[in-house]
Amino acid sequence: AKKPCAKCSNGSAVTTCDGCQQSFCTRHFVEHRHELSQQMSNISQEHVLIRRDLSKETPKHPFFNRIDTWERESINKIQAAAETA
Repeated sequence: AKKPCAKCSNGSAVTTCDGCQQSFCTRHFVEHRHELSQQMSNISQEHVLIRRDLSKETPKHPFFNRIDTWERESINKIQAAAETA
């Protein structure tokens, strides 16, 4: 017995998608492949954008700049105290 198409419930499904295990008639299988291709293209574009964003130098929060300044000043004070000791 043939399985019905997952899209149109037609009894003439000709193939099953290995990924989702749904059966499709020829017309809807072509549409399904096109949808998957579009989804893959979108995911690929998002991946490129995310990698680009992650590779950018992100501006530091002002508190980090203050901490860096405090750290440098503290090191200088400690070194000066060590030299005079």
